[in-house]
Amino acid sequence: MMAVYGGCVEHPQVVCVKSREELLSHVGRSFLVVVGDEALARELEAAFFTEEEWREFVKFFRQFVEGGRGGD
Repeated sequence: MMAVYGGCVEHPQVVCVKSREELLSHVGRSFLVVVGDEALARELEAAFFTEEEWREFVKFFRQFVEGGRGGD
């Protein structure tokens, strides 16, 4: 499971959160990703993406899933 704050990608294994508190509720249960807030990513020891990096990741992720290599 992956919890994402500051960005989103539609997938059954991805939870898109809208607040810091909601992201904190996923600590220890999900891979944490923060888009656009490097200080928060450091504080939570989460993966950090800039907006541009996140767009590239989403493009790659969609290609990977649609290609049948990363489905449920």
